[in-house]
Amino acid sequence: MPEDWRPSASLGTLRIRAEALARVRAFFAARSVLEVETPMLCRGGLGEPHILALRTMLTGGRHRYLPPSPEPAMKRLLCAGSGPIYQITRVFRDGEEGRLHNPEFTLIEWYRPGFDHHALMDEVEALVSAL
Repeated sequence: MPEDWRPSASLGTLRIRAEALARVRAFFAARSVLEVETPMLCRGGLGEPHILALRTMLTGGRHRYLPPSPEPAMKRLLCAGSGPIYQITRVFRDGEEGRLHNPEFTLIEWYRPGFDHHALMDEVEALVSAL
């Protein structure tokens, strides 16, 4: 067995994380914001020059990308009339590994059609306070 078989997070940390995620879900459920899941294999990257997607190859030589953000897929849902939506998902970014950066991390992204930037700032403050 390898020397580094132990998890990198303690059970206490995992419990705190699980509680925080439950609170995020309760926060958005109380506001009738729908939780969605978007695909984890994408045909293209994000299209932003400073965010690099991780590429993988499927059988037959077809390339796909691990999403650096759920933004494009979530905006398609908005265009289809989804209304307010949020997603808690893993995202992957190449070229961002270091002491303070990990190429894989959890991201919370949400969209509130009709909200202006003041309403969104208020909601961010309320979400952080709920945690």
